[in-house]
Amino acid sequence: MKKFTLLVGLGLLFSGLKAQIVQELQHLGSYETGLVEAAEVVAYDKDHQQIFFTTASENLLSILDASNPAAPTLLKEIDLSPYGGGPNSVAYYNGMVAVAVEANTKTDNGFVVFFDENGNYINQVTAGALPDMLTFNNDGTKIIVANEGEPNDDYTIDPEGSITVVDVSGGAASATTTQIPFTAWNDKKVSLQNKGVRIFGNNGTATVAQDLEPEYITVTADNNYAYVNCQEANALVYINLMTNEVVDILPLGYKNHMLGTPSVKLINLNEEVTSWPVLGTPAYNGGQPAVSLGGFSGLFYSEAESTSSSYVFYAVPDRGPNDAPVAKASVGTSQNLRPYKLPDYQARIVKFTVNPTTGATTLDEQIMLVRQDGTTPITGTGNIPGYDEIPVTYTDASTAYTNADYTDGTTSYHELAYDELAGDFEGVLIDKDGDFWLCDENRPAIYQVASNGTLKNRFVSAGASLLGDTPQAPGYYGTETLPAVYNKRWANRGFEAIAYDSDADVIYAFIQSPMYNPSSETKNKSDVIRILAISAETGLPVAEYVYLLERNAISGHSTSRVDKIGDAVYKGNGTFWVIERDSDSKEGKKYVFEIKLTGATNILTNPISALTTGTTLELMSADELATAGIQAVHKTKVLNLPSIGYISSDKAEGIAYIPTTGEMVVLNDNDFGLAGAGITDNSVLGIISFDNNNSFDASNRDDAINIANWPTLGMLLPDAITSVSIDGKEYILTANEGDSRDYDGYSEEERVKDLILDETAFGGAANVTSLQADENLGRLKTTSAQGDLDGDNDFDIVYSYGARGFSIFDAYGNLVFDSANDFETIASTEDAAFFNEDEGDLDGRSDDKGPEPESIAVGKMGGNTYAFIGCERNSAIMVYDISNPSAPEFISYYNNRDLDVSVEVINFVPSTESMNGQNLLVCGNEISGTVSIIQVNGDINSISEQVKAAQFSIYPNPAVDSTLKLSEVLSGRIVNTNGQVVLSFENTKEIAVDTLTKGL
Repeated sequence: MKKFTLLVGLGLLFSGLKAQIVQELQHLGSYETGLVEAAEVVAYDKDHQQIFFTTASENLLSILDASNPAAPTLLKEIDLSPYGGGPNSVAYYNGMVAVAVEANTKTDNGFVVFFDENGNYINQVTAGALPDMLTFNNDGTKIIVANEGEPNDDYTIDPEGSITVVDVSGGAASATTTQIPFTAWNDKKVSLQNKGVRIFGNNGTATVAQDLEPEYITVTADNNYAYVNCQEANALVYINLMTNEVVDILPLGYKNHMLGTPSVKLINLNEEVTSWPVLGTPAYNGGQPAVSLGGFSGLFYSEAESTSSSYVFYAVPDRGPNDAPVAKASVGTSQNLRPYKLPDYQARIVKFTVNPTTGATTLDEQIMLVRQDGTTPITGTGNIPGYDEIPVTYTDASTAYTNADYTDGTTSYHELAYDELAGDFEGVLIDKDGDFWLCDENRPAIYQVASNGTLKNRFVSAGASLLGDTPQAPGYYGTETLPAVYNKRWANRGFEAIAYDSDADVIYAFIQSPMYNPSSETKNKSDVIRILAISAETGLPVAEYVYLLERNAISGHSTSRVDKIGDAVYKGNGTFWVIERDSDSKEGKKYVFEIKLTGATNILTNPISALTTGTTLELMSADELATAGIQAVHKTKVLNLPSIGYISSDKAEGIAYIPTTGEMVVLNDNDFGLAGAGITDNSVLGIISFDNNNSFDASNRDDAINIANWPTLGMLLPDAITSVSIDGKEYILTANEGDSRDYDGYSEEERVKDLILDETAFGGAANVTSLQADENLGRLKTTSAQGDLDGDNDFDIVYSYGARGFSIFDAYGNLVFDSANDFETIASTEDAAFFNEDEGDLDGRSDDKGPEPESIAVGKMGGNTYAFIGCERNSAIMVYDISNPSAPEFISYYNNRDLDVSVEVINFVPSTESMNGQNLLVCGNEISGTVSIIQVNGDINSISEQVKAAQFSIYPNPAVDSTLKLSEVLSGRIVNTNGQVVLSFENTKEIAVDTLTKGL
C-alpha cells in the first residue's frame, strides 16, 4: 500500500500551475462585425492567409485579411441572398470556398455554393433540406454536407434529413452530387430506440429519416468514412464514403448523474492464491499440460458473509476442460463429438474471498456437486443420446481408455457415458434459504442445490424426456416445468445467466443466444433473448420477457457480432446489470447494460401466438414485436469493459453487485487456461468502482453553485464533433451541448416539477416532493418524449439535456472518456462570477444545459495531442491533453469575455499553416459577432509533461462539496504549513475535509 504525506501547499501548487497555464492561450486579435449573432462559422485559408466567416442574420459571407493576426481586416462581403435564405457553414480547400446555404423556405432543398478565394462565384449544386455543416475530406476531392431537414414551426412539414456528397475532384465548376438518404432505416425505428437513439419527433409520429436531422461531420484520416452527428437523436451516423452508404447508426448513450467515471482494479486470482489447484494432467498423446481450476462462468457476491475488507464470492466452472467439437461428418455419427480432457471431472461451486483494497485472495472451498443420493458425482457431459453431443475422451496406450469408439482418420476417441443430470454450468447464486441455484447452457436447465452441494431439484423444458434416441419417462432429466420452446435452444447456448429477486423469491434465467426457433434460420439474424422467471418455491414459470441484443441481426460497424449474454445480476426494484458481448478479445464490445422490467411485456400472459400467426419471437424484429404489442425490457448502457481496461478475456461471463459500495465486479471464463481465451489464460477479477463525479448544478433558484449528484440521465446531444488518429486508432470527440425539439406544433420540453414522477422509481412520495423543489431538480428542463416506461403517465426516468462536458469515443462508438463534472467544477473556481451565466445572470443556465459545450477542435503540437472545447455560456475554451485518449488531462481555462462572447466554432491552425508560424485557434463568436485569433504558445507542451508526471491526482481542487477525491486508494495525512497533522486517512479514495478550516 502506497503511503504519502499530502502537503496542503500541494493544492496551492496545482492552482498556481493552472493560473500560469491560462497565459498559454494568448489573444492576438479580433475582428468586430458590430452585429449581434454574427460570425457563426469560420474557415481559414492557409494559402492566402484569409478567414471566411458567415453571418446568417445578414445572409453574408465575409472575407478577412488575417496576414496580421493582431489586426484582421475586412476584405469583402458577399451577399448570399441570390442563392438562398442564409448560410449555415463555410469550408475552404485549395482555392475553393464552399458555403452551405438554406433555401428561402427552410424545408425546401438548399444548396452548396462555390466561390474562389477572392469571393467570385463559381457554381452551385443542390443539397438536401436545410444544409447545416459541410466539410471537405482530407484531400479536397469531396465535400460532405449534413442536411438537417428541420420541420417548420407548426410541424406540418418535416423534410427528411440526408447527406449530400459533392464530388469536386474535377474542380468546383464541374461538381456533381450524390444524395444519401436515411429511408432504409425507417423500418428499424423501434430497434434504434431500443439502443438509445432518440426517434420521437412530432409526438412520436416522425420517421427515422425525418428525425435523424444530421448537423455535424468529421471524416476519418483515411478519407474512407465519415461520422455524422445527429444532435437531437443523440446518435452518430457512420457512412462509407467509398460506396456512399449508411453503414450504421451508433447511439451516444446517457450519462448517469448518480455515478461517475468507472475505474477497474484487476486481481489475478491465479497469482494471488498460493498453490492454485490443479485439476489433473491429461495423459494422452505423450502427456499434456496440467489443467488448473478455472473456467468460471457466473459470479455471486455473498453480502451476508462479506465485510468492507473481505468480499466473499462464489463462482461456478462450466462442464470441465474440453476441446472444440469434432464434426459429425468426419466420424460418421448423428451428432458432433465433444472431447473432454479430464473425463472424470466433477462439477463444483468455488468459494473465494478477496480484499478489495489489496487484492489479497484466498481460495476457501470447492463444493462438489452430487445427485440426490448424496454420493454420485454430477458431471459435465451431455444428457440425451441422439440429441446432445457425444461425450468422448482421447484414447491411446497411455490412457485408461484403451478402446477406440470413433476416429476421424488421425485421432481416436473413446465414448463416455451420458449423464442425465450433467450440467454445463454458467451462473450461480444463493437464495434467502441458503440454497444454491445454477443455470446450465446445454439443456438448458435450472438447478436447486443444497449448501453442501447435493442436488435438490433440476428444472427442464416440457417434453425433454421425449428427446433423443430413446424416449424416457417424464422427470428422467428433471422436473419439466419450463416452457417446451426452450428445447429449441441453439446447442450449447442455453441459459447463460441467472439472477435472484429475494423479495419476490423469483429466479431469472437468461438464454445465452437467440434460440433456433423455429430452426437455425435465426442464427445471426435475431436479436431476441428470452428472460424466464420461475418461482424459487415451486419451480414454475411466473414471467417471461424479451431482451433485445444490441447488434446481432445487424452487426453494423463492429469487429464481430454481439450475439450473446455473459451474465446478469439483480440489483433490486426490477433492475439488473447484464453483460452482453461479442467474441473479439481486444477491441470488442463487452457491454454492461442496466435493464428495467418496468413496462416490459410478460409474454407468458401475452404469448406471441395470440397476437400473430406464422412466426416466432425469434423471427421478429424489434419493430415487428412492437407492432404485435410486445415491449422489450428497457436498456441503458453503463459501460464497455474493454474501454475501461478490463480486457482479460473475450469471455466476460461473471458479474456481481456490491450494494454497500455500488461497485460492479466481473470475472472471465478462461477456458481452464487451455484455449487461449483472449489476452490471458488466467482468471481475472475486475472490481469496478464509480466516482460520483458526474454531478452537476441542476437549479437556477438555489442561490448557490451547487454541483451535486442527481437521479437523472444526461442525454449527450453533442453539437460539434471532430475526429483524430492517435497511435493508429481513430477517435471521435463530441462537445455535449444538449438541444431539444421545441416548436409551436410540438415541444418535448418540460420542467421536472411539472412531471408526475413514479414514486417507486424515485424512492417514495417524500423523496419525489423533495426532488421537485425548485432548489433541487424542480427547475431542471427535461423531456416528455421518453422516461415513461410503462405508459401509465408517470415518469420512471428523468433525462437532462446535454452532458456538460466533452466525450471521446473509439471508432466503434464505445465511450473511452468523459470529462464528468470537470467543466462546471473548473468554472466554479476559475470563473465563478460567470458560472453557467445567462446574459449576465449568474447560475442562470444551471436549470437548462449549464456551460453548453458547443465547439471542439483537435491539434497536435510537440508530440502531444490537444482538444480545445468552446463553451457557449461562459465564453470559455477548455484545453485538454488527449494524447492518452482514455485518460486526458485538463490543461487550461481561457476566456476573453470582454470582447469575444459565445464561442460557436473553433478551428485549429497548425504552425506550418498559420500566418505567424505559431499554432493558432481561429474562432467564431456568435453573440459578440467577432472573429478571434488566439495563439497557443509552445510552453503548453512543457505544462503537459508536468501534469503527466504527477503520480496521482487530487480533485476537485479546491474541494467544493466537503470531499476531496484521490485517483487511487491511499493512506496518509494532511499537514498544515507549520507541519501539524490536521487529518489522517487510511485506505481510501475519498477524504472528508468538512472539519478543516475553510479556505485552507
